[in-house]
Amino acid sequence: MTALRSLPALFILTLFILMLCACTEQAKPTVADQSVRPARIFAVTADSLMVQHEFVGQVEARQTIDVTFRVPGPLVDLPVLEGQTIPEGGLIAAIDDTDYVLAHREARVQLELAQQDLNRKRQLLSERGISRSLVDDAKALFDLRQVALEKARENLTRTRLTAPFQAYVARRFTDNHVNVRVGDPIVRLMDLNELYVVINIPENLVATTTPERLISAKARFPFLPEQPFDLTIRENRGESSAVAQTFEVTMAMARPDDLNILPGMTATVEVTLSSPNTGADIQIPTSALVSDPEKNYFVWLYDPDTQLVSRRTITIGPAAGAGITVLSGLISGDLIVASGASALQPGMKVRPLGEPGTGV
Repeated sequence: MTALRSLPALFILTLFILMLCACTEQAKPTVADQSVRPARIFAVTADSLMVQHEFVGQVEARQTIDVTFRVPGPLVDLPVLEGQTIPEGGLIAAIDDTDYVLAHREARVQLELAQQDLNRKRQLLSERGISRSLVDDAKALFDLRQVALEKARENLTRTRLTAPFQAYVARRFTDNHVNVRVGDPIVRLMDLNELYVVINIPENLVATTTPERLISAKARFPFLPEQPFDLTIRENRGESSAVAQTFEVTMAMARPDDLNILPGMTATVEVTLSSPNTGADIQIPTSALVSDPEKNYFVWLYDPDTQLVSRRTITIGPAAGAGITVLSGLISGDLIVASGASALQPGMKVRPLGEPGTGV
């Protein structure tokens, strides 16, 4: 009777065990394929590295002259004002030419008399009325009168000062109706059709920089910082400053029509040079660099067709910005793994995350 009573309990226990085993088999997890790793891919590009330097420059005129009279006399006309632009050939100043007009007239009369005397004596010589020496003396006097007339004419023209080029009047040294002497400065003129920007470059940069390395040179002014002006090298002084050991370099700039940029103004000059290394340089992210126990550096090269990675030994240079410079081992167009490179093994597959990047 007791055995019959325990039989249903045994059946229920057996049924429970079978159901538990079935559930365990259905809940068995599936193992994920760990052979394909996600990674960020970097596209190698070869670029010439650029180095930028900034200098303080000062604007100068292409040409600056102090005009003076070559004959003395009282000023009777001084129409120019400081800050005025005079066209080429425009009047700057004039002195009283009364004495010079009279001197020119006298020299012309003296020449006419000498011409008449020479003609008479040549006639007498042809008639054998005088000696040859008297004719020679008359000819010499005629030549002297010609020189005197040319000098008087030249002095008369020197009573007026005119602009030798389109000039900006930077300074006026005297006033009208003043008696000026030879050599006294009247006005200071500047040629502003082209402006010069002068900078001082340290000796170490002068010694290591060649004209071929210059990429660009631009000037920026404090009153217009967002607008750069192109510069071209005009000349550089062959000797250094005795105090600062710098060399003066002059750069030319076209004068803008809508701005009144004048000599004495300061500018920031941005000089962009190419890298002193020959050829192009390659930069890669530091995260792409892996080293082996022998301290050799390598990267993982990615094949987009097979998605496989392979090891590539490289030679590195100094750090440059946010990346590492590669001297050999890579060429432009190579694809390398830029993240998680230390966890890769030869023959592994990689799944790119997004499009290959190019910036370090």
